[in-house]
This record gives sequence, C-alpha cells and structure tokens, in this order.
Amino acid sequence: MFLQPLIRLGQTRKSVDTVRVIATLLPFLLRAQIPADLARPAVTRFRVDPSRSIVRFDAAATGHTVHGVTHQVAGEVVFDPDDLTREAEVAFQVDAVALDTGNKIRDRKMRDSHLETGRYPTIAFRSSGVRAIAPTLRPGETQELTVKGTLSLHGVDKLLTFPVKAVRHGKDLRVTGEVPLRLSDFAIPIPRFLFIKLQDEVKVMFEVVAVADESR
Repeated sequence: MFLQPLIRLGQTRKSVDTVRVIATLLPFLLRAQIPADLARPAVTRFRVDPSRSIVRFDAAATGHTVHGVTHQVAGEVVFDPDDLTREAEVAFQVDAVALDTGNKIRDRKMRDSHLETGRYPTIAFRSSGVRAIAPTLRPGETQELTVKGTLSLHGVDKLLTFPVKAVRHGKDLRVTGEVPLRLSDFAIPIPRFLFIKLQDEVKVMFEVVAVADESR
C-alpha cells in the first residue's frame, strides 16, 4: 500500500522526463523529415518582355558612329530573392535578323556578309555565375551584380564577365548594362560601306524588362 503512491510518483516523473525529451528533440525530428528542396524558399522566375526590352550597339566608323537597335529579345532570369548566391541564372536570346541600323542596304550587307544570319540567326547569352554586392533582391531593391557567362555569336562561343544593375518594381525586374565586344573575337569580318570602315570594337548596351512568372 505504501509503495503504490511512490510507484505512481515515479511513473509520473518518468512521463514528465519523456515529454521533456520529446519536446527537445521534436524540432530536430521535424526538420529531418522535411526534404531539403521543400525547406528552401522557391526561386523566382522572370520572363523577358520584348515590348519593353531593347538591345543597342554603337560601332565607331570613319567620320561617324553607326547605331543599331532591336527589340527582339527573349529569355529569362531565375534567382532566390533572399539569397542571390543560390541558383541564380540568366539566359537571353536576340534575333540577329532584327538588328536595324536605319539603312536597308547596310542592314542587308551586315546580315548577309558579316553576321551571316542565315547560318547563325540567334545571338545568345547564358550565365555560369552571378556575383552580387548585397545578398538579396526583393521588390523595391536595387542591386549591382557581376555576371559571368558564355556569349554565342556568329558560331563562336566566348566567355564574358560584365557588370549589370538590377532593379525590382512590383512584378517587374529591370536589368541594364553594357559590354564591349570585338568583332574579330567572333570571326566577323570588319564591315565596310563605300569608303566607311567600322572599328573592331563595338559597344553593346541593353535594357531588359522581365516579369515574374506566377504560373509555376
């Protein structure tokens, strides 16, 4: 009779100790059951809007500068807004046939004899690394990044590294930047038009607007 209260007291203490142990281990057990992919926040995917995007180039020539432009830009940007070091990717494609310098004769020669758009209709860039000054790019934030990747132009792949500026406004992502290119690096003959000869280096500028893809 005297032992039964003590036994019950011991059982109660064991139960309390068991609950304490479970409460301590429960968070770790729950985390262990959640797959790593589900524990991480989802990345955000942005689709390029050609109607609000533009790629331009300036090519210095004898006595003046040739300007070219196109709005035929496609592609996407993918990143984690809270951690730009994770899964950040950039991919752009430009329709080479759509490049326009404002002179039909010059454009036809540029497409046929220099860019050879019949064989190489697309100019493409795909990133292999993105480095950011700050770790996040949330709505309302502006970020300066360094993008490294491969530019495919005129059948030649070349590794490039260049700075860009990214700004988020609501669902929109605006990316701007410029990069110098040498035509000779891509086996493109230096264009001549009558007595005018372009220089080897061409400055390419871009302003790309992409919209968050909420279908995923």
